[in-house]
Amino acid sequence: MVDPLKRGDRRTIAGAGPRMPGTRISCRATNPLSLADDLGKVFLDERQAKATTATRLFRNNELFDAITGICLPAFFQAPRGGRFAMWSTGCSSGEEVYSMAMIASNEFIRKKKQPLLEAFGTDINRNRIIEARAGVYNRPARNFLTRDHWRLLADYAEMDGRSVRMGDFLRSVCQFTIFDMRNRPKKHSFNFIVCNHVMQYYDAPGQRHIIENLKAVLRPGGHLYLEGVTEAGLSGGGLEKRPGAPNIYVVVPKP
Repeated sequence: MVDPLKRGDRRTIAGAGPRMPGTRISCRATNPLSLADDLGKVFLDERQAKATTATRLFRNNELFDAITGICLPAFFQAPRGGRFAMWSTGCSSGEEVYSMAMIASNEFIRKKKQPLLEAFGTDINRNRIIEARAGVYNRPARNFLTRDHWRLLADYAEMDGRSVRMGDFLRSVCQFTIFDMRNRPKKHSFNFIVCNHVMQYYDAPGQRHIIENLKAVLRPGGHLYLEGVTEAGLSGGGLEKRPGAPNIYVVVPKP
């Protein structure tokens, strides 16, 4: 698998242990960041970082419905084929990326197709990337997951009484690297890009700048999941919402 981003930290991670699911909360920045602000105040300071990220396995059903109901059907119908590539920006400790990969792989198999997937996760916080690469989490409580999601965990991960360790297939398709979203990604393009709980921290010019960076690596016919973006941030971005999917956007073709 090729690293999609020009800049990244590929050091081997060892000794990272399980972490509690759903222990972080999401909060909107009181004063939106500009592109020139010091991100360390929000995303790199550990106490603040733990208060600005929220993640657990299979947390966002709207996101998964977009994969199975919108993005993959469009991919299966396209003549070009290849691998279905997803990118989760601001991925925190990686549960979202692994969950997306399980959902997408299951849909490939349900359609009797070989799972040809790439799932990338990036975050500016090195400690979160360490956790993501380790892929070991505390076992979720039963009431956190649906029966179908428990089945996927049993198929794709190794579980004991306390922990969940992502399996070999997930480790082969999921890749994590440090990345600052103010920079434009290199070397890759994506069918589906998720920008979840990141836009809300930036002012409108910052949001517009990030959207342009995401559009630059979105494949034709691809989809963006943008949560927390404002109308001012979308202004002039050339995006429109998919009907019935409030956070899913497509690029409007130029006349």
